[in-house]
Amino acid sequence: MAHNDAAERFRGSPVARPLELLGPVPAEIVTSREVPGLPAVHLERRRLLEHLDAAVEQPVTLVCAPTGWGKTVLAASWIRAGRPPGRTAYVRFEPNCGAAAWRQLTSALNVAGIALDPATYAWNNGRLPERAVVVLDDLHNVTNRTVLRRIERLMTRLGDRIGFLLLARNEPPLSLYRWRVRGQLTELRADHLAFSQAEVAGLAERLDVRLAQHFRHALWHVTEGWPAAVAVALSAMIGRHEPERVVTDLVAGEAGLNEQVGLTEYVQREILANLDPDVYDVMLRTSIVETVCPGLVEALAGSRNGARQLAQASRANALATFYGGSHSWYRYRRLLRSVLRAEVRTTLAAEEGGLHRAAAGWYAANGLPGDAVVHAVLGADWVVAERLFLQYWPELCGSGSRAMASRTGPRPPQDIAERPMLAFALAICCRDTGDAAGMSAFLRLGERALGEAPTPLDAEILAAMRLAEANAAEDPDRSADAAVRLLRCTDEAADEHLYADAADGARAAAHLTLAGADLARDALEEADAALARGAVLARKSGFNQLIIQANRQQALTHLHQGRLSAAAACARRVLDGSRDAGIAESRNISYARLVLTAVCRVRGQLDEARYHLDESITAEVPPDPHGWLSGVLSLGLLQFDSGDLAGAAEALEPLLSNRIGTMPMTAEIIARVLHADLCLAEGQTDKALAVLDELDRHRRDSPPVVLARARIALVQDRPEVAAHQLERLLDEPSPSLVVTVMAGVLLAQALHRLGDVAGAAERVETALRLAAPEGIRAPFLGHGAWVAELLEGPAPAEEGEEEESATDLFDVAAEHITEPLTERETLVLQYLRSMLSIAEIASVLSVSSNTVKTHVRHVYRKLGVSRRRDAVRRGRELSLI
Repeated sequence: MAHNDAAERFRGSPVARPLELLGPVPAEIVTSREVPGLPAVHLERRRLLEHLDAAVEQPVTLVCAPTGWGKTVLAASWIRAGRPPGRTAYVRFEPNCGAAAWRQLTSALNVAGIALDPATYAWNNGRLPERAVVVLDDLHNVTNRTVLRRIERLMTRLGDRIGFLLLARNEPPLSLYRWRVRGQLTELRADHLAFSQAEVAGLAERLDVRLAQHFRHALWHVTEGWPAAVAVALSAMIGRHEPERVVTDLVAGEAGLNEQVGLTEYVQREILANLDPDVYDVMLRTSIVETVCPGLVEALAGSRNGARQLAQASRANALATFYGGSHSWYRYRRLLRSVLRAEVRTTLAAEEGGLHRAAAGWYAANGLPGDAVVHAVLGADWVVAERLFLQYWPELCGSGSRAMASRTGPRPPQDIAERPMLAFALAICCRDTGDAAGMSAFLRLGERALGEAPTPLDAEILAAMRLAEANAAEDPDRSADAAVRLLRCTDEAADEHLYADAADGARAAAHLTLAGADLARDALEEADAALARGAVLARKSGFNQLIIQANRQQALTHLHQGRLSAAAACARRVLDGSRDAGIAESRNISYARLVLTAVCRVRGQLDEARYHLDESITAEVPPDPHGWLSGVLSLGLLQFDSGDLAGAAEALEPLLSNRIGTMPMTAEIIARVLHADLCLAEGQTDKALAVLDELDRHRRDSPPVVLARARIALVQDRPEVAAHQLERLLDEPSPSLVVTVMAGVLLAQALHRLGDVAGAAERVETALRLAAPEGIRAPFLGHGAWVAELLEGPAPAEEGEEEESATDLFDVAAEHITEPLTERETLVLQYLRSMLSIAEIASVLSVSSNTVKTHVRHVYRKLGVSRRRDAVRRGRELSLI
């Protein structure tokens, strides 16, 4: 099968090489010698190899993804690593193979030593419990119905003895639902085959390409882990003095035109050339929008089959991914969309303006003004752009940056200096594409067009534009001043609004901005008050993007206060609202994902936290400085909690070179405390104290710093110092429930070391009681040994009461339950009141999860309950806990 030069650069030679030269194949496995060779630079993808190990125990495994997703390389590396469970036959079908495909298959089976009865398809020379594997590569090339029926019959007849590994670009026309409904089909699709961030870093290292972590993340984001694109981009960086330029071009959407990278040629020949002409035309015309839905397909391509065509593209070859929302949105792969847009500029240049105008009309009719204004401007429909801005200016100015890709639009009209509303509309478009200079220029142009004595309504709109500019600059003080000015102008223009909801929207934008400014300076009470007013006004106005903005601010405020459930709920409302609007990337979405990352991390759900962190990554040009900073800190904290100290240090490195005071204070504290914790983990207590001393000179007695000093004191075996610091911290009202729980656990540890067992037990009890409603687990992880010792001991007696022995407690409980709990079951019951999972309880007790599950079943049975919460309640009633 022919390949172009770009493909060969990362796929390596397709010529098969002798098995004995390319990997250890066990002697008992007889393998077909047509297995392809591996690329010259090959990254072993252990997670996928292990997935295949388990998958081939099932009758059928389908690996389905477009070209360039590493299907063949994965199968070849798995075979050459000697991982198949027995004899392995490999066959790769060529295009237009027709009836010859069956001969290819039977020949491969014979070479592998798998003798089949041609009449019954029985495996004649197989011995139980021997299991074989048959790999059918490029199965999409088999179109002969007779051959397909024979393959299906073979799979049905021998599925219990042979694992069939199907590799195809599209789902093959076999009755796979039969195995799917029985749970006997394992599927690996593009999302599974995509490179993880660690694999991008690993391949860069193999190719000797040195990229900073931020650029590796941007490369992973813009390629969406597409192995071919990652490999081609990294290959283009070899030997370059500034390899980051390739990533920058990709992010800006210009790499499709870069001949040195070669992605355009690969996408055109290997993907677009093989598309159905009708599907290609739909994708080409709808590539001008960020996300596409059936309604837009009809508006832009005139096709009433948009839902079917988009679903087919999503299911068959992963060119589009389903995004959801009320309009059933889909999103094309980023690099594919970039190439398609370049094709629009060359093949549909005369129609491009009309496509944008049609898109603007659809967006306006469906209440999506942000996209409507952008496409009206790109389509040079200046009258519509003016009208939309004048109707939706509170939402457009108060909703924040969209982080859209920059695109070259038509030149503004000659009379732009006399049309202030059009200038403001263009300023909003510049803001949404990260063009701060362009936004400022158009804003000043509109300001001059208004004159020295604007009407109250014009002055209000100008104040809203200045608010948008200040928010885009991420300047809290400037934003607060602009918000106050907007509130004053809104009161003055109360009788001039053209639309009834404009005043509520303007006030909502102002109050939400004030809440953000208060939050930036840790004034949580003021932020709560402003946020409450802004959220009510946003809902009253009905502007969807202002409602999303309010939910984002509420999520951040709840997170700062340790209200994890409320923070997660608000963050998910941000994601749901953005999905309904068809917005796939924005700063609101990134911040919502970062909130969910923090919530999951505090709850001890590190895998879930990593997922949300990965989803928060954007590739803005220029990047959002606060979003980037929050992402770096989240990554460092997550890697530290996962025990990856080297990864945490690498994530933190770009921030430590800055002098204290150059970052927002909250971020500064988190970064320096994490640095101190890293030093402490490496045994450098003096250096950890020095880091905190320097921080104290700028912000004294910050709760995270007090907690860090207490941890250092405990490591230095000075529990009395830690106890003094923590008691003083707990005496003050804490702004965060998480801080209170952390301080309580550390204080219990200090008291336990000082011999105050009763005081330590009381602190643990209090911490558990506070942590339970919000699911706070992280402060308890890593403290299992001494917490278990406290919980295993007898309950402390109240002053003036006689202390009961453990035997007495069992006797009391026995009077109320039919069968008394054993000591081990009572200990497990003690842990059930915490938020620790079964696996975490097992880790603390140094037993298996199954053992803990057995104890839990016995506890439920003896207490006559069926739920964990009821068991804890019943245990308290019986004085067992």
